[in-house]
Amino acid sequence: MEELMALRSDDACSNILSVFSDAHRKGFTATGSKGHYRSCVGLEEWQIPLLGKLQRFRDQGQAMCSLSHALRLLDRDSEASTWSQRARDVGAAHGFFSLESKACRGLGLAAMDAGRHEEGLPLLRNALVAAELNELDDPQYELDALSSLMFPLFSTNLIDEVEPLVLRYREAAKAQSEKEGVCFPELDSLLCSARLHQVLRLCTPRLGTPFRGSALASSTAIASDCHRYHRARDTCTS
Repeated sequence: MEELMALRSDDACSNILSVFSDAHRKGFTATGSKGHYRSCVGLEEWQIPLLGKLQRFRDQGQAMCSLSHALRLLDRDSEASTWSQRARDVGAAHGFFSLESKACRGLGLAAMDAGRHEEGLPLLRNALVAAELNELDDPQYELDALSSLMFPLFSTNLIDEVEPLVLRYREAAKAQSEKEGVCFPELDSLLCSARLHQVLRLCTPRLGTPFRGSALASSTAIASDCHRYHRARDTCTS
């Protein structure tokens, strides 16, 4: 790697590091070997200060988010959260709502996984708000934020909050498919709708009445299945 990057410009070196990082992520998708993500960690740690030197701060924050994701897959959760927070700080310093959204998703999902629901849900809600304001005008941020928020809401039985989000996800996913052809989020949104209707069919409580008994157990199981499905998908696609 040193020989490959010798005597090249900082911008060229950054592109080389990106190519190798992308190759290792595809290698993980193809093989499932976490060794690829261990390689990604070193490459991202090399690239992050280089992007700062180039003043490519959005790219720097995105690299921090990618590093956080790799660390989390390697069960280095504390380091992962540190890098997500650094990405959030970069976004706040430079007005990049795209980074705010992505970093809050990482922090929120980590908090939910650790059982810190009171911390995780506000972060995931904030990720959705920031996604709507993303400076790239990229609808993928909204789709990702909706997907990440809905299933924790299922698992905590906040059905009134999740119901309109499912409809919003369906509409956003359909709009993306109309522009790009049938895409994964549209198929995923159908799964979300099916899960929601199954929960509502099992138990339609009166206003203010919590889920109880078998209906609660069923809705929790449904949410758990969805959550595992989405975390597996994120592992392969992030």
